[in-house]
Amino acid sequence: MGVHTGLRLETTLDPREQPFLYDHRIGGTAVLPGVMGIEGFGEISKALFPDWHISAIEEVEFLAPFKFYRDEPRTLTLTAQLGTEGDELIARCQLTGTRAIKSGNQRTTHFTASVRLTRKPVEKDKSEAPPRATGTTVEDKDIYQVYFHGPAYQVLDTAWRDNGIVVGRMSAQLPEGHQPAELPMLTEPRLVELCFQTAGVWQIGTTGRMGLPQHIDQVKILRAADQAEGRLHAVVNPRDGGRSFDAYVADEAGNRYVLLRGYRTAELPKDVEPDKREPLRAAMD
Repeated sequence: MGVHTGLRLETTLDPREQPFLYDHRIGGTAVLPGVMGIEGFGEISKALFPDWHISAIEEVEFLAPFKFYRDEPRTLTLTAQLGTEGDELIARCQLTGTRAIKSGNQRTTHFTASVRLTRKPVEKDKSEAPPRATGTTVEDKDIYQVYFHGPAYQVLDTAWRDNGIVVGRMSAQLPEGHQPAELPMLTEPRLVELCFQTAGVWQIGTTGRMGLPQHIDQVKILRAADQAEGRLHAVVNPRDGGRSFDAYVADEAGNRYVLLRGYRTAELPKDVEPDKREPLRAAMD
């Protein structure tokens, strides 16, 4: 840590060891999930202040994918510039990587965000229980014909539309997402991923295009997933015709676990194959 450089942390990840990399591939290449970048920001922010609480993660930007070429380990660098805003601590974070190319070392900033820390835990939130499926649903076997995720990140088991919103039920049988499995996660990455994928089902079903995470206005982590009363569901509200999404994760008792505001995607240029898209389209009509 330096006065002007802030806190700097390096960690080497191996896609042959980490399920969140092995099971998260685009075009066959392992890619760091955006939700694990958010987790990294949460962890570096609390490294010096373990007794403080993450109240929000804001202005998250997914600028460039962090790829693990040829399944080789790569070192990523997290930095946090720490400051204060009233009674809160603010950590302005970046995730960068360096890669050797013919002209020399190429350094890229992949993700950025600001993390707010408070002395008191975040206030718990409650909603109505997620709406039950009453019409056409799309099941995991069809969702993952389209999505590129492997077992550890196949977080959806079914999704449906209900009066303008989209509901995605979380799989009850997920393998471990990281190793060592006993290490706790601060930001519930797979619950955030549940919101991403549920929004994606709507986007693919409605537009025929897949979108990759680009921006989030704000993420709040309200509870740990192991406190769930019944199954967990993402409830996603498309805004402005799908230009952005607000979402939350709740259990069957209405307890909220994750809250997202202003999630946006970068649309991929190619249409999803019509036969693979059809079950998603039918459920989102």
